[in-house]
Amino acid sequence: MEFEYVLIFIGIALAIILLYYGFTRFIKNKDLKQDVVSTIDVSALIKALGGKENIVDVKSSPSKLTVILKSHTGLDIEMIQSMGASGIVEGKENLSMIFGKQSALIAEDLKRIL
Repeated sequence: MEFEYVLIFIGIALAIILLYYGFTRFIKNKDLKQDVVSTIDVSALIKALGGKENIVDVKSSPSKLTVILKSHTGLDIEMIQSMGASGIVEGKENLSMIFGKQSALIAEDLKRIL
């Protein structure tokens, strides 16, 4: 009787070990990468910034997108705000827009187009 309990315990332990290793192998071999894209229409943003020729450089931080501009003429601040910018700060040569977590993604998209 006691021997049967030992066999049951060993069987359960082996099943748990096999499930653990099988599951970890499955996760390691599965491609879990997902393409994350911004929800902003980048071509409309470029237009709101005065066009491609007005943009000199694009930089981003975790929550802020900064664009170096040739001129502030032709900017459509209301359009940028309607795209989801929660804050906009105009500097002498730059425009900083707070888009939150999407800022880096928007910067990548802008750099790809420019």
